Amino acid sequence: MMDDLKLAETFVRCFCNADIEGIRSVIADDFCLRGPLFEFDSAAAYLSSLQGDLRADPRAKTVASFSNDELVAVFYTYHGNNIAQLFRCRDGKICDTTLVFDTRKHLES
Repeated sequence: MMDDLKLAETFVRCFCNADIEGIRSVIADDFCLRGPLFEFDSAAAYLSSLQGDLRADPRAKTVASFSNDELVAVFYTYHGNNIAQLFRCRDGKICDTTLVFDTRKHLES
């Protein structure tokens, strides 16, 4: 079983590579995402939102990541956006994440 930091880093890598199956493998069925543009309360709803919309970014990179007893934080770039994401894990799966980024760039494209 992966530790929480590895789960979060795997999620980010799969997201940046548009690997929806990879994302599915690390999130719980009751996965919740809160962000500036969207909120999802299940893995099914989140994964459905990615279908046909998620684009791989070969230039994406993780800038930093760290964890403590409760949270994992990963800072990364994706299509020119600087993103921070906080993760909570339970029983070897990601159950909750908060996504933070500047929406101006996203809304301009």
